[in-house]
Amino acid sequence: MNRLQKISIIYVIFSVFILPYAAHCAEDEDQFVVVLDAGHGGKDSGARGSFSMEKDVVLDITKQVGHYIQNHLPEIRVLYTREDDSFVKLFKRAEIANRNEADLFVSIHANASPSNRAFGTETFVMGLHKTESNLEVAQKENAVITLEENYEEHYEGYDPHSAESYIIFSLMQNAFLEQSLRAAELTQKEFRERARRKDRGVKQAGFLVLWKTTMPSILIETGFISNSNEEAYLNSDQGKDYLASAIFRAIRSYYEEMKAQKAEEKPQSEKQIAQSETQNKSNDIYFMVQLTASSQMADTAKAPFSNLDDPVEIQKIGKYYKYFYGKVNNYKEAKKIQKHCETHFPDAFIVAFEGDNPISVQKAIKSVQ
Repeated sequence: MNRLQKISIIYVIFSVFILPYAAHCAEDEDQFVVVLDAGHGGKDSGARGSFSMEKDVVLDITKQVGHYIQNHLPEIRVLYTREDDSFVKLFKRAEIANRNEADLFVSIHANASPSNRAFGTETFVMGLHKTESNLEVAQKENAVITLEENYEEHYEGYDPHSAESYIIFSLMQNAFLEQSLRAAELTQKEFRERARRKDRGVKQAGFLVLWKTTMPSILIETGFISNSNEEAYLNSDQGKDYLASAIFRAIRSYYEEMKAQKAEEKPQSEKQIAQSETQNKSNDIYFMVQLTASSQMADTAKAPFSNLDDPVEIQKIGKYYKYFYGKVNNYKEAKKIQKHCETHFPDAFIVAFEGDNPISVQKAIKSVQ
């Protein structure tokens, strides 16, 4: 089979299987599912630093990300591809995400370079490599398949050392590229602004672990284990916590954006349309600060809620109680309220509403300008 025939087959698969699945995901009202994938594991150590291995560093960070999500966003279901030092084949990682109809796949890694001066974070999405360095990163991560028995069968003859192999399977993720890029952008923003790490940008390259995932997917390089300073940071409790917190915040922002987008796209009934036509200024766009969420209602008369100046508003959304503070029509004022709340609620974040309906913060900012 020549290269043109292979590409034609990929397009058929893309049209028949991937696009319909993407449409199904857009209509799915089920629980939001995030699959966290700690890279490497077991006999595959990943990149090696002077005193540590990638597989151990990223497992700690990945589990911390899951801990943050479960504590602060209990409505999200978290699944792991591995929770211990086990070897999981790359195609099996994608299978876990696909089988559970995940809404987002996040693969977490640490980088390495022949130069011990390279440092910083970067986030990849599936696609054609734009530079030789992107190709090298992908080839390095993909080389793990040679540790798998009969890997040629599972990866359809893919050669991890052949640049031509990347051209064919990179087409598979086009259905989710826009959402994947958004998740990657949010991740790098958090690394840059909250964790204060060097931002090496959002990039595209052909990663096998992202190849067969049928949902938005990203691969995060949390830092260079080959750089002595960054290796020390990656292995420190503070470093792991900052990186995990940044990834959690990015996932949270992505989740809130997708939830708001789905609410906006949901068709209105004739009654809702009639009601919207008679709504007055009480349904203006406004911002609030979400303090936290819990499965059981908390007593807001007690600390830390009682440490705030004004009453806290409680809303039961689905199975969970969410706690909101402040109500302003100006984003700058909302930022001030968020900063005030962070003393007692470090993970407080801004949300936006139009009447009783949640909308994306970006849309709200544009609407009130």
